Amino acid sequence: MRLSVGVDYLTTTIDRTDSLGARVRGGGYVFTGFADVNALATVAQRFSPYGGVGLGIDAVGTTIANEQVGALYNTNVLDVHAQLGTLIRLTPRTRLRAEGRMTGAQVVRRFSLRIGYTLLFNGLRER
Repeated sequence: MRLSVGVDYLTTTIDRTDSLGARVRGGGYVFTGFADVNALATVAQRFSPYGGVGLGIDAVGTTIANEQVGALYNTNVLDVHAQLGTLIRLTPRTRLRAEGRMTGAQVVRRFSLRIGYTLLFNGLRER
């Protein structure tokens, strides 16, 4: 098992109409603090697949001046996410991480592909 915490930042363009049919366009962002738990195969293998779930807090905001549309997005919400990925052994202490993540919240739903680099601080013992 692995517990991880982190932050994400997403920026996007919002293009929609308000209740009067007026087209509104502007920038949107999501800043997320999250924690997740993953079931992980042994990291001593060349490929170590994993899967997990977690929770996050999304701070959502926009640059849209329209109060009606802005009120939909300028909020903080709880999100739930699930991920599947693999760690690919590069050296005894480093791993490349490839992950697909699905996140759902009241105003934010997204799918992301993530690539990362992991440095293990303690050496692995051979069994």
